[in-house]
Amino acid sequence: MTHVVTGACHCKNLSFELLTQMAPEDIRARACDCRFCQIHAAKNWSDPEGSVTIRIADERKLQKYRFALRTADFCICRVCGTYLGAVLSDDEGTWSTVNLRLSTLAVDEVPASFGGENTIDRIARRKRVWTPTSIIIGV
Repeated sequence: MTHVVTGACHCKNLSFELLTQMAPEDIRARACDCRFCQIHAAKNWSDPEGSVTIRIADERKLQKYRFALRTADFCICRVCGTYLGAVLSDDEGTWSTVNLRLSTLAVDEVPASFGGENTIDRIARRKRVWTPTSIIIGV
């Protein structure tokens, strides 16, 4: 059975729709120990077997932020300041993790720490565990 997980920033400029076969009660979000995720109280989750569509109503109101190894764009709404998730794109495709704080799901968290990864390992992990993603702009 396909489950749909949706979320949006406060002003609705950024939103996502994630399709997954995983039952909502089995979803465990990652509570990353990096400073960025702690400041945003992020509960990131991805499903490599699912798919996600990220919608950006007005691209001018999207702030992309890269930090640390600069391997992904962290998407923040310039209007309401909400962190939507992170996106990795290259010639092979696009993958993302989404912040479940923007959804109505009440999920447990598991601690996560990625500070010891090098650039190659980080990209490989993200391609392996993040969700295949489509981005739609202007809707």
